[in-house]
Amino acid sequence: MIITSLEYSFYLLLVTLLGVGLVVLTRTIMFTQKARTPRDVSFSGLDIQGAVQRLSQAIQFKTVSTQDQHGFNADEFRRQHAFIQESFPRVHQHLKREVINEFSLLYTWQGNDEKLKPVMFTSHLDVVPVEPGTEGDWEYPPFSGHITDTHVYGRGTMDVQCGVMGLLEAVEWLLEHGYKPARTIYLAFGHDEEVDGIEGAMKIAEVLERRGVELDYLLDEGLVIAHNLLSQKQEPVALVAIAEKGYLSLELSVESEGGHSSVPQGVTSIGILSGAIHKLESNPMAGHLSGIMRSTFETMAPRLPIPYRSAIANLWLFRKLFQNRLSAEPATNAAMRTTTATTIFDSGIKENLIPTQAKAVVNFRVHPHDTIEKVIAHVRKTVEDPRIKIRKLDGYIEPSPVSDTNCKYYKLLKVSIRQVFNDVSVSPSLMVGATDARHYTHLTKNIYRFLPIRSDASDLDRVHGTNERITIDNYADMIRFYIQMMRNTAVVLPRTDSHSTKVNLFGAGDTTA
Repeated sequence: MIITSLEYSFYLLLVTLLGVGLVVLTRTIMFTQKARTPRDVSFSGLDIQGAVQRLSQAIQFKTVSTQDQHGFNADEFRRQHAFIQESFPRVHQHLKREVINEFSLLYTWQGNDEKLKPVMFTSHLDVVPVEPGTEGDWEYPPFSGHITDTHVYGRGTMDVQCGVMGLLEAVEWLLEHGYKPARTIYLAFGHDEEVDGIEGAMKIAEVLERRGVELDYLLDEGLVIAHNLLSQKQEPVALVAIAEKGYLSLELSVESEGGHSSVPQGVTSIGILSGAIHKLESNPMAGHLSGIMRSTFETMAPRLPIPYRSAIANLWLFRKLFQNRLSAEPATNAAMRTTTATTIFDSGIKENLIPTQAKAVVNFRVHPHDTIEKVIAHVRKTVEDPRIKIRKLDGYIEPSPVSDTNCKYYKLLKVSIRQVFNDVSVSPSLMVGATDARHYTHLTKNIYRFLPIRSDASDLDRVHGTNERITIDNYADMIRFYIQMMRNTAVVLPRTDSHSTKVNLFGAGDTTA
């Protein structure tokens, strides 16, 4: 039998396609493992209704941070401090309370074992303002803390009075039930996270550094439990940020001939600068489907619908297709690259007068794959116009270090999440915004950013927006999560008989998954 070259090519193509198909199928099957279901844990006697009432009251304090410090209302923060003291008597009986730089709070729950490094849980007391003119768009007044049958409404219910109150509720419950810390626990609540945390978290960090404190891990606010992240059929995933982007703002300015608008002298300063900005926004820095981003989707893959699972399992074949899919969605696009956003444009004073100057501020959230100098070099190369002056504004910060997902505390964090939220998977991810955690990077290499709130796409606009709210059930689970994370890593039951709880290598007494 003689096989022609055409037939040979056909058979070779068929074998190749079958081989590729077999590889794709095999790798997809390898990504179908299911995580074990953690055993049940108990939270007996948790007063959810009382906790909801206390959260509602906390929302009513207008602890607003603004860039203009003249709008800072010191009395509201002091009233909030007094409310916290009154609401959590056991916390204030057993923990050391310090007011840092007048308005931030630091609590110390002293541990029994000095050989164990302390841990810290952080959140922040301040909230963003309500945009003037939008107050009437709220279903309930933004600082009313209104409670319905299902939700608590108000500024701070998601970002992030819920974190402050949830942590305090957790410690109060642990104290009530006789738990004692094997290792020291710090609670740190800055008062200016929404305006960079320079006077709050940074000052707390300086106090701890002077005392020689080294933390085993730090848990701050961060990413959430995302529902329908990629698909309506996707099961929820708890996204734990193991790093956060850097921050850079550049001022671009240009000077040109002015004069009367009836006799223009060529391209105006506004036109020149607009052209430069258009170049920047049309040519973003390269995206990356590697490192953190790849880990995010590979750990998520076993619980994704088959098309996504197959694409992630076979990035050697589908990388470009999958990356294009992620780039099409603002949230996942931001996680893959350094983002570019023009936030301020200033030029002109009169409609018939050509301005001689134009200025703009462009904000970059710097991906861990990039650096501030690399971003500046990209801007210069992209703009490529000697008429444009580029100035780096104060407040810049490089991307954070990347925390280890093989660390025992990350593993205990995963266990704690799934013990409370049994239906979720857990994946490492990247924080695209900034948190107070960046001020503590010199105290520990193990920093995790996770806020135990369930969220889908419809909730994104509520954070810093209109009708911010949290479900009562979710707030209850948030408190349970903080209790369980502390039980798993830091506190033990007191000795009551010969069968007292044994402290394991995590300094905890209850970690079995």
